[in-house]
Amino acid sequence: MAYEIDYLPVGNGESSGDAIILRFGNLLGERKEQTIVVIDGGFKETGEQIIEHIRKYYSTNIVDLVIATHLDRDHISGLYPILENLQVTHLLMHRPWEHAENIKKLFVNKKITQSGLEEKIEKSLQQVVDLEDLALKKKVEIVEPFQGVKGYGMTVLGPSIDYYEKLIPLFDGTPQPIMILEQLMGATKSALESAIEWIDDKFGIDLLNNDEEETSPENNTSAIVLFQIDGHKLLFTGDAGKTALHLAADYADSLGIPLTDLNFMDVPHHGSKHNISSKVLQRMKAPIAYVSASKEAPKHPAKKVTNGLNKIGARVFVTRGSILNFHHDTPVREGWVAAAEEPFYEKVEK
Repeated sequence: MAYEIDYLPVGNGESSGDAIILRFGNLLGERKEQTIVVIDGGFKETGEQIIEHIRKYYSTNIVDLVIATHLDRDHISGLYPILENLQVTHLLMHRPWEHAENIKKLFVNKKITQSGLEEKIEKSLQQVVDLEDLALKKKVEIVEPFQGVKGYGMTVLGPSIDYYEKLIPLFDGTPQPIMILEQLMGATKSALESAIEWIDDKFGIDLLNNDEEETSPENNTSAIVLFQIDGHKLLFTGDAGKTALHLAADYADSLGIPLTDLNFMDVPHHGSKHNISSKVLQRMKAPIAYVSASKEAPKHPAKKVTNGLNKIGARVFVTRGSILNFHHDTPVREGWVAAAEEPFYEKVEK
């Protein structure tokens, strides 16, 4: 079965985002013989570009599945115009306010009501609430992407509902959580670095040996999804961090699905050094790895991350203002040329 994956460029300067389209089936046949999936929509202007891309290259206004991996604006803002202007059948999106009853006990204020908590969470995520309202208006079926959800050749590997609900109280804009919860989850915000310190790198040394959690709770709620298409495995990771990726790999192991023989891997969080470790890369391996990163982002992707992927045999490609297309069993688009592969860097960020 043929498939193709398009990564559209998102963001500028230090601001990156994700906008991915997957199409599979009989790509030379009729629309009904194909499945089209949008995974995140970048910013609002990116959504318009996705619409144009689908109409131009896929010749349709119908999208079978839209996946909002998590609720950050660089992933979700572009989904609004997609739902507004295209015919979408299903939307995978977390609705954290729906979990208020289960997580009330995790906040310092014991008097907070379920409705009060729902309201606070909704207010902090107004853009997500707006997307839900539009989906309901358009009669798009919404499903929360939790571990075990399946459809369209996809299995959600993470997060589990339990892990997700432990993370919600740590979101920005929610009431004060019980501090011991933060300690148990190891949830931290990555500190801003005033300057980059450079060190030597080469094959045979491991500069990604820090397996401690370093990304935000919001990032760790990212839906981690595996598509299995005619024996090929395509893994998409959103902005998931090390803990979330390990838990997803554990779940895949429990299903008897190894992730060491992937055909394609989406590198999490624009190739941030805070989201990947050598232990993660020993559990998730693919010969091709794509990174969505702004053309001018100084730290995305981190060179020691792309080097780390090189060390396990992956060829790495980065958007940097251009569309990337990975395809199987389908001809190269007329006028398109091969993308430049990320080199191995002798100097990387410490």
